[in-house]
Amino acid sequence: MSTAKTPMPKKKAPAKSAKAAKEDDIHPLAKPFLWLVSDKFRHIFIYFVGAAMIISIAADFFIKRHGHFHFEEYKGFFALFGFASFAFVVLMGWPLRRLTGRSEDYYPESTEDD
Repeated sequence: MSTAKTPMPKKKAPAKSAKAAKEDDIHPLAKPFLWLVSDKFRHIFIYFVGAAMIISIAADFFIKRHGHFHFEEYKGFFALFGFASFAFVVLMGWPLRRLTGRSEDYYPESTEDD
């Protein structure tokens, strides 16, 4: 009779679902704000901003403006000026990055003393 022991099979840990694996990577303080990431919220937010824009421009036709300059009294001036200003700021990021950015080899290679 042989007394050789056969190894017992190891118990496998229950597989985590994809949702449980995702939740492990999320900071606990971020969990209450996960509803902001949903596609439904994004669509509602875009429609809300679009509706606010349309209402603001439409209201401009019913309000008599008295600006310091003549061009401030044109209908939709502030909407166009705001859009142009925002586009200018965003597009100026590209040349400012070239002006103020450092090259990839700016920092020396790390040494053992670090």
